[in-house]
Amino acid sequence: MNAHHHDHAPKLSRNQNEILSCLRDANEPMSAYAILDRVRKTGISHPPTVYRALNDLMRKGMVHRLQSRSAFVACDHGACDGKFAFAICRACDKVVEISLSDEDQAGLLALAPDEIAPEQVTLELAGLCQSCRPAASA
Repeated sequence: MNAHHHDHAPKLSRNQNEILSCLRDANEPMSAYAILDRVRKTGISHPPTVYRALNDLMRKGMVHRLQSRSAFVACDHGACDGKFAFAICRACDKVVEISLSDEDQAGLLALAPDEIAPEQVTLELAGLCQSCRPAASA
């Protein structure tokens, strides 16, 4: 455990590294097929390969899926504990990750009706970012 100075960084496969790098370089939400188009030159050429890597990266907390966009983004914090929400600009697609406290998460899970046992929270706020607000009101 003390052999590495990056103990917190999970070991990634070549495909996971390529896809994570693609998302970090993009700085915007990307669909799995847009990711596939960008990583083809690295030898990744099949959708199941992309989806498998994305699922593994999501399990590691390094990539998040934006449900409302059917798109993926790299985690702003390197890796998360699963307690997060997103604010998304509907004009430019800017995504801001919001960390949720244990209390925030518990409060959101408590909103579930008795007949549903909640397992996760997906919270996405839509609006206009600071850069897009003046243009929209002009």
